[in-house]
Amino acid sequence: MSSEDLAPLASKLGGTINAGPKTTVLSVSPERVVEACQAVSSLPGWYHLSTITGIDLGQDIAILYHFWQGKRFVQVRTQVPKSAPRLASISGALAAGTLYEAEIQDLLGVSFEGNPFLGKKLLLPDAYPSDAPPPLRKDADPHKIKKMMELE
Repeated sequence: MSSEDLAPLASKLGGTINAGPKTTVLSVSPERVVEACQAVSSLPGWYHLSTITGIDLGQDIAILYHFWQGKRFVQVRTQVPKSAPRLASISGALAAGTLYEAEIQDLLGVSFEGNPFLGKKLLLPDAYPSDAPPPLRKDADPHKIKKMMELE
């Protein structure tokens, strides 16, 4: 998919496009991410949400929704502040997002409003301390977390 193909969508959503040889990135505000994912998944052949990833950027957490078609990819990208990591869930529109969002909630602490796993643990043990930072955040110290869990 080329940037020209996504230009009308980016314009409608107030987003930007960055096109590479195999991957086109559509960046949108957090308020438009559900609409953007629905729009990309409705494009001919782009229905497959292959995964969602989160990246701790320091002050913000980037969330990337990866759509795949053969050897081409479209990513819908947004960012939320680490101080208030909340985002609307795409699980109502794209059921495939349910577990990916739950994983990001556990590992990076982003709450996906409307996800059926909201507030529940998917990957972390029940004994994971509620006052410990999520384990994939840059400020998480594995040694402190082990002590908090009485594993050291």
